[in-house]
Amino acid sequence: MNYFSDEQKAAVEKAGLGALLTLKQIKIQRELCKQIADCFDLETGEFIFRGIRIKITMKEVEHILGLPSQGEEIKEPPKIHLKDYLMSNETYGDDFIRNFVLYTIGFYLCPTLQPHVKSEYLGLIDNIENIKNLNWTSLVLNFLIASIREYKETKAANLKGNVALLQVFPLYPLNI
Repeated sequence: MNYFSDEQKAAVEKAGLGALLTLKQIKIQRELCKQIADCFDLETGEFIFRGIRIKITMKEVEHILGLPSQGEEIKEPPKIHLKDYLMSNETYGDDFIRNFVLYTIGFYLCPTLQPHVKSEYLGLIDNIENIKNLNWTSLVLNFLIASIREYKETKAANLKGNVALLQVFPLYPLNI
């Protein structure tokens, strides 16, 4: 997102997602993420690390990712080839924000192995003014937990969701 103009960055800030502009790149260690996911107890919704039960909450997601955790909760909703659009587009209006949000959902917040974003997410970008009022941590957390459940129940080869969050979550102090 270093290629965004000042106006585009200001539009992202206004939408309440400015923290996403400051995220650092992290090398994903897939095997580590799978090991962490294997520590997830499907019945209690907790991770068990060396006998210690830890539940990841929206508070941890907010602290780690800097996303809004207040407002209307997002239960479950995508990935489009928007990177090229965002890199080449110099506008910063409503269309830019809509595309930015969809790209962010599909690439970072709720990534899957698919090259597209589910159409269910379109409802999240109808009202640009409401984007800042949505609880984005709920989307990330609900999608990640559902993905871990699917991974464990179906013994899937790959894990979906924000695996960067999954990778760093055990390193963060509890009782944030």
